[in-house]
Amino acid sequence: MSKHEAPLVSHEDNSFLRDHMDQEVSDTSLETELEDEEELPALPKRAKWQPDGTVLLTLRKSVVQTTEVPGGGHSEQTVSTLTFHPLTGAAMLRIQAVKGDGPRALMMMKESTKMGGFVGEAILKRLDARDYVAATVISSIFTNPGL
Repeated sequence: MSKHEAPLVSHEDNSFLRDHMDQEVSDTSLETELEDEEELPALPKRAKWQPDGTVLLTLRKSVVQTTEVPGGGHSEQTVSTLTFHPLTGAAMLRIQAVKGDGPRALMMMKESTKMGGFVGEAILKRLDARDYVAATVISSIFTNPGL
């Protein structure tokens, strides 16, 4: 188990889960909340809440990612939209472990878009400045405890 994974719960130590499973679930689901846009945080231009609770950002300028393929060829992928997902506790631990505001913001965007690794980082770094700032704002919305 890495330091960013939740520990397994044993049979003897599941009273907390049992106590909270019996609580009634609110009738208000995220889909219902998404229908009432007054309760959702405002998004940057070109961004839209999706029914599943993600945010879709249409980029002002598409990013073309070129990768080498086995055999010496190249493959190009055009990225014209980014989908941002709510963050998990494990993602927050990885984000908080990064030093410096700029690298931390980049890690938050990588975690929220689920575009990890060097390829995701390269795509995010090549965004138009306005798209980059919008991506920063969107990913930080998922750290708002009022959402």
